[in-house]
This record gives sequence, C-alpha cells and structure tokens, in this order.
Amino acid sequence: MQRIVIVLSGLLLGGLALAQAFPISLKHEAGTLELAAPARRVVVLEYSFLDTLLALGVKPVGAAIGTQGGDRGPAPYLKPLLDGVSSIGSRAQPSMEAILSARPDLIIADAFVHKDLIPQFQKIAPTVAFHSRRGSYDDLMQQVLLIGRMLGKEKLARTLFADQASLLAKARSFANPRAGGLVAAVATPTSLTLHSTESFIGSLLERLGRKNLVKPQNGQSQFELSLEGLVALNPPTLVLFTAKDENPITREWAKNPLWQNIEAVRRGRVWEFDRDLWTRSRGPLALKLIVAECIDSGLLADRALSR
Repeated sequence: MQRIVIVLSGLLLGGLALAQAFPISLKHEAGTLELAAPARRVVVLEYSFLDTLLALGVKPVGAAIGTQGGDRGPAPYLKPLLDGVSSIGSRAQPSMEAILSARPDLIIADAFVHKDLIPQFQKIAPTVAFHSRRGSYDDLMQQVLLIGRMLGKEKLARTLFADQASLLAKARSFANPRAGGLVAAVATPTSLTLHSTESFIGSLLERLGRKNLVKPQNGQSQFELSLEGLVALNPPTLVLFTAKDENPITREWAKNPLWQNIEAVRRGRVWEFDRDLWTRSRGPLALKLIVAECIDSGLLADRALSR
C-alpha cells in the first residue's frame, strides 16, 4: 500500500501540510488529486468516510447508504445523523446517475471496492481513493487527517486524531498484560472471516493491548477459515462479529464436539459484538463506541464471561 501524502509548496509535516492554503496536490491510491479550494459538496462511498465527515461537522451531499446488492446499510449509530444526506446507491453498487445528480466537487472512493469504477467517477468530479475496506487502524486514522485537509478542516482533523490517540492510550491501561492471544473474525451464516493484524479491527485490538494471533495470508488482511482451521489455531480468546438478524455459522459449529476443543470456549472467553459497528464503520465516531465496548465487556481485561 503506497504512502499517501499532501504536497504544498514543499512544506510538509509527517505527510500533512502545515498551511491551510490551497490549491493542494494529494497523492492517493489511484493517482494524484488536485483541489483548487476546499471541497464543499462531497460524495462518500464507504462508511468510514461518512463517519469521518460527520465527525468533522460536514454532511455529504451523497453517500453509499443503500442496500442494493445485499449491503446491510449503515450501522445504527449513523442513521440518526443522516437527515439531508442523499443515497447514491450502495457501496458495491453506486449509481452514477445519482452521483451526477448530487453535483459533487469531490468523490471519496474505496481503493479496493471501487477500483474499476474510479475512471467513471473521475469523469463526474475529482476523485480520491483510500483503502478503507482493506485498511489498517493506522491507514484509517491517517485518512481522517487527509479528509480534513481536503475539506479545509485540518485543525479539527488534527484534534480528532490527537483525541483518538489519547483515547487508545487510556483504554490500553485496562488491558491485561498476561492475557493470551486472540482471534477476531466476522461470523456470517455461511462463513467465518478472520481479521488479521493488518485489518482495521485486528490492528486496533493490538493497539488496545490484546495480541492478534492472525497474520495476513497470501497478501490478504482478511480471509476465511474452517472450523478445523480454527481448532488448529486454538486461540485463548475468540472475538466474533455477528449480526442480530442472522444466525452465524458458529452457532452450528458449537454443536460439533470439535468446538469444545478450542481453548477460548473452555475458558469462557468467546465474545460477540455487532459487526455493523465493529468491522464496517471504521471512523472516529465508531471508534469511541468500539473502545467503550472493549472496556465494558471485559475483553481488554480478559475477564471471563458469565454463563
């Protein structure tokens, strides 16, 4: 993943411009973005970008909040904040017509999901592509700064960034240094997808003081695993991300005698959290909710769950 930087008359600080002056030139995953002035009419095509704009006090003129193609739509915490935000389709199936109607002066796309669509977006408005779906915690937090710069809200973005760093430092004090490693995974009705140390939630849990046992596989930060594979990993802690309206595959696996061979199961250290919040949102607003749940649930302390 290439390093993303803003270039402004050679004046840089950690990849971010010191001045608020425009125009700016920003290198991103799909090329270079030129902005003559702060973006005012923004279309966002991932929930992390939507979360970040809202955290910066900006409502996009359009967002990928539809359910086309089986998308679940935005997480519940976002829905009350979306008055006046037009749907331009779903993340997987954005509508070019709806985007055009929104008259954006900036489109923020996902470098993985929208790779083949970026040339079409660029015909509508200046487009920037970041790794959200396949990004790490560091990637997503750097994007807060970059998005703030493009909106002319760099000072506020830096404040958000500093607040996030402070939040994680405080939360880490709740982590049990003697706790064993963990496996974090999304459990749907048909599959279990592990989130490695290079995924957003996998890297965040490590930042919070819990060791993630899962490394990327074949260049993928997220990948599927069978029950037998999970038993072989035998994690002391298992963190599952599920949906209340679904019957995750792990419910069936729990009926298999192999399930009881997993150390996390024997120790009473199997946690379940809302996957819409924990793995699909990935922004500053979501981060606060996730960290609070990490502490309150006893996950960081490695506290046994009541049966």
